[in-house]
Amino acid sequence: MTDPLGRVTLAECPPGPFLFDGTLGFKTEYRAMVADTSPGGSKPGVRFTTSRWPDAYCLSTGEAFWGGTTRHRDRAALLVLPVTLADDAVRPARGGVVLYHGPATICPGCGGTSWLVGRCSAECGRCRTALDLASPGHAEVRA
Repeated sequence: MTDPLGRVTLAECPPGPFLFDGTLGFKTEYRAMVADTSPGGSKPGVRFTTSRWPDAYCLSTGEAFWGGTTRHRDRAALLVLPVTLADDAVRPARGGVVLYHGPATICPGCGGTSWLVGRCSAECGRCRTALDLASPGHAEVRA
């Protein structure tokens, strides 16, 4: 079911991010787990089983998304707006970043360890590759 705004039911929404009443949620490709209420259970010792209802979470808190409902079938019928992200929106702006950490930093260009250190960057004394200075407590990806 669609409406003029492009919303679909949560059950029909593809896995990924969606908007509902100002809340950004995420529908998984998995199904919700429910208590196994069949007589004797489907398998001995199994207390939960997979339902036919979609599983969804709030991105801001990580809590299960219910959208003001209390039953799985009511939640599956909620109208949500699927959010499509462009590939360049989720790709990092730069790849792994190598930063200068001190004299033991190895140059990614030539493997040298001699550096000319300035106020904002350090330059390899052998091949002149420039690296940004790491700030104290900065977590970065090293190539």
